Amino acid sequence: MAEPQSVITQVSADQGLPPVMQDQGQEFLDDDSLIHLNIQENHYYITRDQLMSLPESLLLCLFPSGVFMDRTGQVITNLTSQDEVYVGNFPPDCFEYIMESYVRAQEDLINFPVDEIFNRAQSSREPSRFFGFASPSAMAPSSSNSEAEILHEKPSIIVLREDLDYYCVPFQSLAFPEGASEELKSELTDNFIAQVKLAAGSYLSAQTSVFEGLFSSNRLKRPQKTASGETVSKLGPAEQHLMDMLCTSGFHDSSVWGNRAQEPGKTVISSLSLCRLLNETTQEFRDKADSARRSYEEKVESSRALSESPSLTPLMSRTSQGSTAAEVKRKSRLSSLADNVRSRSASRNRSSSRQNRDHTPTLYDLVPKPDINSKLLLFWKKPARKCWWGEEDLKLTLKLYGEIDSETGKLLLLPQGPIVTLEVSVKLHIRRVWTLELSVVGVE
Repeated sequence: MAEPQSVITQVSADQGLPPVMQDQGQEFLDDDSLIHLNIQENHYYITRDQLMSLPESLLLCLFPSGVFMDRTGQVITNLTSQDEVYVGNFPPDCFEYIMESYVRAQEDLINFPVDEIFNRAQSSREPSRFFGFASPSAMAPSSSNSEAEILHEKPSIIVLREDLDYYCVPFQSLAFPEGASEELKSELTDNFIAQVKLAAGSYLSAQTSVFEGLFSSNRLKRPQKTASGETVSKLGPAEQHLMDMLCTSGFHDSSVWGNRAQEPGKTVISSLSLCRLLNETTQEFRDKADSARRSYEEKVESSRALSESPSLTPLMSRTSQGSTAAEVKRKSRLSSLADNVRSRSASRNRSSSRQNRDHTPTLYDLVPKPDINSKLLLFWKKPARKCWWGEEDLKLTLKLYGEIDSETGKLLLLPQGPIVTLEVSVKLHIRRVWTLELSVVGVE
């Protein structure tokens, strides 16, 4: 079976439109269903439905003004496949990360529908409850449309985005060459500050842990010491509640950002994590269900084979010649009583085994129902934002034209000449904005 083609197609700028893509076996009716995106000179073609199915928080990142614009900044009023939608302030690898996550969720929705793969028919007369969600009376159409059940039946993605702005305050005395003009001094100072910002950006970009930023809030309590003397930071109630909700929905303490990049020429670092909600639509749950089904079937087969095997009843030995008639009559009565007891016991065992075979378990009898935090519904189609400030003291290693005055400790900045490597003490003021949204694939 051939692997399904990706719905994103990257082509070079000088190529024409790609061949008409296949959408689950059906061709697009017209070329106007395609949108040509130019993201920092990386070209992609996707459909309108695929683009508009993205959550609001991501669409606003792609199109901050809320409209499609061409390369010159003009609004495209009547969009066709011949138009080029220009996106200049969004990393292309982040766009690919987004589309790959949503394509995978869309494939699970279409190829592995929950109601079908977990409700298989035994015969054409009556449907089976094997691996069903509930009893037939409980499977009313209205229940499947409830918001709580949607989180069990549809692929869902937790969209967590962080926008980080940082401000650098270096603690380094500067000196300039004798006779330097004010313009040169300003140029050398700006270059020094730019190097500090680049080094700080590299330092922050390397911090890929999702929850590391929560521990940097200025509102957190002072670090506490454990019994072993180790210093730990304790989250505030709001931060701890947020972290607990995310960790019970698919994130982990050690989760890292799926994409993290600094905007060129800016002290802004954007991070994104798309976490698939661990419900019945995931491959992990399907594997657990298949394993439970095989174990159940093996147990039923073993029980059936044991119940259908012939019972071994010992034969009565012939009476000895010396036995009296009364002894023979007494032994005959005891043997008959024992045979009746064994017969009733075997009948009960066969009846119990038959009842076990007739009772087919539901899905949740064999596999625990995923425990989904219902509070996630508060973020469905309703992005929520959290903002906080933090600060950090660190030393950054810089390489600059200049030299260090051994007596004063000042850095003499030069327009050219020898390169000096030094450590500069810097205080970083960091502003973080988290945007959290729940996206349910297949539900408009």
